[in-house]
Amino acid sequence: MTNVLSRTTALVAVGALAFGVAACGTKNSGAPAGQPEQKSLVYRSSWGEQEPQAKIFKAILDDFAKQNNVKVDAKFVGRKGTENLPTEMAAGQGPDLFDAATDNLPGWRAQNLAAPLEDVLTAQVPGEGKTVGDVLPDSVRQAASDDKGMGILPHTVISTAVWYDAAKHPDLGTTPPRSWADLIAFLDKEKAAGRTAIGQDGTIPFYNVYWFYSALVRANGAGSLLALSKDAAAWDKPEVLAAAKQVEQLTKGGYFQKDHMATKYPAAQDDWAQGNSSLNINGTWLASEVKTKTPPGAKIRSFQLPAGGKDSVEVGALGWGVNVKGKNVQTAKEFLAFALQSKYLSRISTEALNIPSRPDIPAPDFLADVQKAIAEAPAVHKTYDTLAADKAYWVDLLLPLDDQLLAGKIDAAQFVAQGKKKTADYLATKG
Repeated sequence: MTNVLSRTTALVAVGALAFGVAACGTKNSGAPAGQPEQKSLVYRSSWGEQEPQAKIFKAILDDFAKQNNVKVDAKFVGRKGTENLPTEMAAGQGPDLFDAATDNLPGWRAQNLAAPLEDVLTAQVPGEGKTVGDVLPDSVRQAASDDKGMGILPHTVISTAVWYDAAKHPDLGTTPPRSWADLIAFLDKEKAAGRTAIGQDGTIPFYNVYWFYSALVRANGAGSLLALSKDAAAWDKPEVLAAAKQVEQLTKGGYFQKDHMATKYPAAQDDWAQGNSSLNINGTWLASEVKTKTPPGAKIRSFQLPAGGKDSVEVGALGWGVNVKGKNVQTAKEFLAFALQSKYLSRISTEALNIPSRPDIPAPDFLADVQKAIAEAPAVHKTYDTLAADKAYWVDLLLPLDDQLLAGKIDAAQFVAQGKKKTADYLATKG
């Protein structure tokens, strides 16, 4: 699944980056006098060779090598091929360039392995008369940044939405649910017609938590989910119980397919793609994942979960990080500016079927609603409100507890009470 890659202030003058090819005619440079020295760039990618992203990035790297006299060593090794990357990088043996995302940026920062990229924002995008900062909107830069500034250079925007087939439900296209009551009314209508209202791959905990996370953070804004892991008293806030009650309502309402918690991925999303359920909450990669299962004539569209309040929209990013201990840091930064050219990032839309980080490049039709929601968002938050970076809390505490709520094994009040106690115990063990 693509989500396993699974989302600016003071700027340095562009001259400090030394973008462009330097002419080093010294006799110790390794190049003949008067000729530019060949540079090097090493890239280890967690994309597999046959994935669209690997093919796109290889083409960009080939052009970069030819146009800038760079010797590129790129390996597309897939997810498991980068499992030891942090250890290698910490030992000074890793690549210059690596794949990163909003949700794993905190980990790279904690290990002091991600080079700061604020200076890249002032670099010129070749041939366009614009800087990197000019073509990346604030929301995307925010998704790629933390309190230390920008830590990854985004090529793709990811988000979460509720998905449907507009060919079957044209009413959702013209009047999507604007309130929670509107959503429940639609679910009741589907249920009354004998249709499964929501397809849920219940064996994927980080898909299950979309309901609680989205209900809480969309209504209350960035930090409202993260706060639950920082202070047990945060669980007492009324908005936490309110979001939990909404999840409880979905479960008790019988809107999911039979035995939804036992459904193994990708059975539910495939079933949804084939028209056997009406809605599926998922990431922006959903349509491309189910492409081969989607019948002709289907028109995949989405709407944001109607939570009200701040109406915050999730903005995460997939991109590249630069190894602070890499041997070719400046060359890696040169590549980042080169890769942001419109002719390259447009392929993220047309071939990878994702939302490009540049908003001036249209997303695929089935992602247009999400791209529009991000562009018009009154507020934004990062993927999972960055809580997933605390793996011990996320994997061992919140996700299992949320699974019990979605399964109907506990109610909203029990969810809150247990969350508060487990958080207090968790924080006590951390000292």
